[in-house]
Amino acid sequence: MTATEFSAASHDEVSQTVRISPVIACSGLLLGFILSFFLLNGDAQGRVNLFYLLLVFLLFPLLGLFTSIFSLVRGKGINLARIISFFSFSGVSQSTVLRQLRQRHLDKHWFFLQTQFAMLAYSLAGVLTLLILLLATDINFVWRSTLLTASDIYPLLKVVASPWWFWESAQPTIELLERTQDSRLTQVYENPANLSLWWPFILATQLFYAFLLRGVLLVVSRFIIKRRLNNDFEQQLHQRIQQNKRRQPERFELCKVHNQLPQEYAVVNWSALPDEITSQLPVTAGQLKLKAGPLASEAEQMQAEQFSQCKLVLVKAWEPPMGDLQDFLQQGFGLLYPVNYHQHTLQKAESKHLDEWRRFCSELDNWKLFQPTSDNELGQHDVVAGEDKA
Repeated sequence: MTATEFSAASHDEVSQTVRISPVIACSGLLLGFILSFFLLNGDAQGRVNLFYLLLVFLLFPLLGLFTSIFSLVRGKGINLARIISFFSFSGVSQSTVLRQLRQRHLDKHWFFLQTQFAMLAYSLAGVLTLLILLLATDINFVWRSTLLTASDIYPLLKVVASPWWFWESAQPTIELLERTQDSRLTQVYENPANLSLWWPFILATQLFYAFLLRGVLLVVSRFIIKRRLNNDFEQQLHQRIQQNKRRQPERFELCKVHNQLPQEYAVVNWSALPDEITSQLPVTAGQLKLKAGPLASEAEQMQAEQFSQCKLVLVKAWEPPMGDLQDFLQQGFGLLYPVNYHQHTLQKAESKHLDEWRRFCSELDNWKLFQPTSDNELGQHDVVAGEDKA
């Protein structure tokens, strides 16, 4: 792959990464419709409690906002998108994009980005439900409290409405609070028309505390992911350019190729070799088989990383070693086995490919390079009894 082709492929991957997840966005949209329709329908008399609306359209978005930001900075990233991914029907946890992001440690940023999409969909559902019900029926907004009075509530609502000070009809007033206080003992209001005057305040609350704030976070999170991915691609491109440069042969430090294996080891399929190929390798017979690499799940990757005994890591001989493989090999010890095949038939690894793996392996202290001898390429492999450490 040339530098231009690699750059184009990298740009496509960045675009795919910051794309909206339909499952997560639809989940937020559905949640918004259900909660909004349930609350805005009110009680048997059609009265809607203002406090319940503030709970769903103000407190819930703000708590979710602060929780997702705090967890992104300090931890793994607990947010709405990650919770949705726990459900198997969503298929989010098994997506190829998410697996690749886990390798680059960007999965929590991706979940944070998708949460912004979900909350924007949640807010859109609330706004649409409010507007439709305002057109189709009359909504009576009231509030109830045993301990609080209108003078107690007014300062808090005034602070909430301060961002849209220019929208006069969306500002709460002490008079409106007094006229819309509801009591279960009496339902007599001086002017029932006042009960419908809260809708601009509710609409402005959704637009600011959900749409505007989440929209800003959406732009910021997209920028962070794009920047990190572009930096990662630039490093990979630089590595490929360096690999393609002509170097003097004497500058290479090539490790020795070993033809023997210890008696016990685990086979780690890093490059997702097909089963019809791994089944032809005598080295896999009777040994524990693990999976790792870009196409492995998070659980499979963790299991392979935590295996503390000798490992035989299977890689594709013609693919150059990348940084994620080197990170995986920093822990543990064992042997690398570059496997070459064509049309489901095993073949001997080419010298130019093998030299690159020998150079790569020479930089790793606890790893050796394995290749079966020509006599037993498709037959039995050599075993060194009692050897359990590289």
